[in-house]
Amino acid sequence: MKQYSQIYVLGIGGIGMSALARWFLREGKQVFGHDRTRSALTDQLVQEGIPIHYEVSAVAIPRAVVERPQDTLVLYTPSISTKNPIWQYLSQHGYQLCKRGDVLDMITQDYYTLAVAGTHGKTTSTSLAAHILCYAHTNITSFLGGIAKNYNTNFIASDNKADKSVIVIEADEFDRFFLHLHPDIAIVTTVDPDHLDVYGDQQGFEEGFKQFLAKVSPQGIAILHRSVAERLIDLDQAYSFRAITYALKDAPICADNVYVDETGQFWFDYISPDTKITAIRLPVPGYHNVENALAVITACLHMGIQPAVIREAIHTFQGVARRFDPILNQNGIVLVDDYGHHPVEITALLQTVRKVYPGKKITVVFRPNQYSRTKDFLQEIAASLDLADCVLILGIYSDREDPIAGVTPEAILQHMKITCKYACSAENLVASLAQAGRHEVVVNLGAGDADDFIQPIQEFLLKNYS
Repeated sequence: MKQYSQIYVLGIGGIGMSALARWFLREGKQVFGHDRTRSALTDQLVQEGIPIHYEVSAVAIPRAVVERPQDTLVLYTPSISTKNPIWQYLSQHGYQLCKRGDVLDMITQDYYTLAVAGTHGKTTSTSLAAHILCYAHTNITSFLGGIAKNYNTNFIASDNKADKSVIVIEADEFDRFFLHLHPDIAIVTTVDPDHLDVYGDQQGFEEGFKQFLAKVSPQGIAILHRSVAERLIDLDQAYSFRAITYALKDAPICADNVYVDETGQFWFDYISPDTKITAIRLPVPGYHNVENALAVITACLHMGIQPAVIREAIHTFQGVARRFDPILNQNGIVLVDDYGHHPVEITALLQTVRKVYPGKKITVVFRPNQYSRTKDFLQEIAASLDLADCVLILGIYSDREDPIAGVTPEAILQHMKITCKYACSAENLVASLAQAGRHEVVVNLGAGDADDFIQPIQEFLLKNYS
């Protein structure tokens, strides 16, 4: 990569691509970007010095990129269509085109790497690990799948340059991206089937995670949730890496004295065969996040971080934007924003909402993500949404798929048992909220562009309940 002075990023508004763009900018490269849609993230990248265009046309390609193809590396996201005129121009004019995984393959070969994988929990876990290591003044370079609220970015690079950097990275299974990484420590939080358009079925999905574990360096460690270990490895078999298992209880690494205080924050003790850390206050709620913290603590202890420093760092962790993100809490009305879109994530979130806000009416505004996922998990999504009191389902979001016949919000509603349920559009969302009766806790839920609905929901609540 040293031969390239310019980087042109297609799909720069994506969370993974933007982190890599920031890395190249920090390395002194001239970075240009393209995305179809302007967002708060792309605005921030422009402020940081990356020019971005939104026109889907070859004539919009930056002049420096057109004039110096031999000096330009093009990075692209899998969602870029080969019919895109920008893609067609670049592929026909001799540019070097790489996926994000190809670049991170090269980066993680040369650095000690902590990679966090799993169907759920990987963004929060990666962000927590990066925060603890930063708090401990470890030299890290971290690529996150969300915006860490302590740093307001998805790319964290330490000021400490005395030691060689450690890579902390979210190991995304989509498009088999995580198979490009070279972890010395691997965390796997969950292996609930997802992305079956890529893996085919549950067996294929689990095989992908087995291949990921095979990438762990000899003498490295794999920190696996107990349920993951049961599916992916034989604990009686010899592996080149050392396998460590954890769970909330009944595992070598577990939690004790878990309770929720009056502010909704979770407290617990970390227990392992050789270490105990007491009275850890976890600001991000949920028993699933306690389990995520167990894995991260184990990795940080292995990297030499002292228990007292770990406890202090966790106490200051602010979480990740769009992960149980409190937007409004006023006059008894709460608005929470969350990225959850898989039924297991939805279930864990709504169980946590019930724990934190007992006895309150829970209204969910849900934006399903991808037609194939909705089709594969239609009944499971319906069952998870039944944990709410009232549900409004918007149209299915997709950035890479054509619609599938019969896969609609109405199809989800047909499988749901609760009576307060609506299919609605973005245009009539506010009217549907008004129709659904009084609200107490509203959860805006979904990936993709689901955060676009935060503002109209918040305005509705403030207008009607202030």
